[in-house]
Amino acid sequence: MYTTPVTFRQFNISPSAQKAHQSSQCEMVKSFCNTFVLPDNTCNHSRFDENLASKIASYKDRALKPVTDMLSCADNEKDITAGLFLLNRIIDAGAQSAYKTYPVISKFNYSSSSNVQTMLAGVYRKTLVPDAFGPLMTMFLKNSQNPKTVPFDPNEEIGGAILEYLRNKSAVINYSKN
Repeated sequence: MYTTPVTFRQFNISPSAQKAHQSSQCEMVKSFCNTFVLPDNTCNHSRFDENLASKIASYKDRALKPVTDMLSCADNEKDITAGLFLLNRIIDAGAQSAYKTYPVISKFNYSSSSNVQTMLAGVYRKTLVPDAFGPLMTMFLKNSQNPKTVPFDPNEEIGGAILEYLRNKSAVINYSKN
């Protein structure tokens, strides 16, 4: 008996179709960054396209690469904050390998921006990467010596992240062994 093979399109994605899909994800990340507005003295929260943020986050682990690619070349506070915000949303959506972004986002560990510090602390709180505990402590101590309260106090989120590390003792023990 002779059977003919059947190929289902949803499982057999051509390389060109895969590349187009990745390109559209990168375009979505760029579009999101264009809609992102930082907090200021009149508004203490970021404003952005909620639907686009949800769509990007729905890709979960597949959205990590476009966001980390954008973060690796981001050079201004708005884009960095937008990228870290997306990373937070992707983690909330259920991405499993978000901890692998630490080498890319760690370059922002010593930023003096309240926005960047807050978003970074949120990512660290959720991923509990052991190497991030020291930079969180440094951020907290520097901000305690020179407090920033306008438009908000970043130490609220940083302190919450530190408490989460302390609650999860294995993350702190891993840090102290290094």
